[in-house]
Amino acid sequence: MSSMVRELSVQLADRAEAVCRHYLSNGVRSGAYWLVGDTANAKGRSLYVRLTGPLIGQGARGKWQDAATGEHGDLLDLIAAREGHTRFGETLSEARRFLGQPEASYENGFAREDAKPSVAAVTTTALARRIWGECRSIQGTAGEDYLHERRLFLEGISSLRFHPALPYRDDHGALLHKLPAYIVAVTDPAGRLTGIQRKWLRHGDGSIDHPLPRKSLGLLHGNGVWLRHGRRFQEGGIIVAGEGVETVLSVAGVLTTPTLLACLSASHLAVFGLPLWCKRLLILQDNDPAGVRASRRLAARAREVGGTSQILRPVLKDFNADLRLLGQAALVEHLAAQVPELLLA
Repeated sequence: MSSMVRELSVQLADRAEAVCRHYLSNGVRSGAYWLVGDTANAKGRSLYVRLTGPLIGQGARGKWQDAATGEHGDLLDLIAAREGHTRFGETLSEARRFLGQPEASYENGFAREDAKPSVAAVTTTALARRIWGECRSIQGTAGEDYLHERRLFLEGISSLRFHPALPYRDDHGALLHKLPAYIVAVTDPAGRLTGIQRKWLRHGDGSIDHPLPRKSLGLLHGNGVWLRHGRRFQEGGIIVAGEGVETVLSVAGVLTTPTLLACLSASHLAVFGLPLWCKRLLILQDNDPAGVRASRRLAARAREVGGTSQILRPVLKDFNADLRLLGQAALVEHLAAQVPELLLA
């Protein structure tokens, strides 16, 4: 580790709790540790960050580990995983921004385009690919049954698989369970798998009495879940994008647009890397402050690069709530007032 990188790591460790409160805001302090669900800032207690101890060496503050996945590192690694960086230079720039330091110049080697991704980024992507390889088709599984219960159907949909026994850490009892889960693949513009999102399903045995969260793994920043996509779809240049997989799937049987994209969170929706062929972007907004801000930000970015954008707004919290609670006829009627030309006949 170079002296400059080591100095940034030490400065972050000296402000370990402030780093955690900024990047892992859904966590809580418990004694000498900051506890949170994972590097994606999910609620929970699987990942722990040491807040006390020396600045370097054994037991240093800022060191962290996720008990569910085995991921670990220092605060630079944590920032890289949280922000989804693919280049180490991005992480160094973000660390400097957090610390209130000026950006490093290209001459000192920190802003080079060929900077290597962080160890945490490489490790989490490799783990995501391993889990994806262990999965099987979602057809005929408990994962498909769960989605059917939410009035979602998978005809013509790709990027979803099923894992029959994926390890899940019980945050309350710190017990490790193996539960069924459906998995979605996150890919970059070239179609390479860079990460996954896991949605655990209950066995129905009552062993866990609290909601099971979704957890993401790998590089999400700028990438997404292409639920329905192919080269022939690029001719129209239209993308329908939203935060959650279930939100986007809710309009799959209603809109004719064949290109469907889920970004998995408001923050990742706002920074999604729009492909050059996208000429028209339709954004499925979630009705909460974060969803509104993300939709507006992505819409503005689409216009800045010469495309058109339109924000589609649900009646309730999101489009899956509209579908489940109001029914498909009401969903169709509501979308007919916004994009009548794209409704299925």
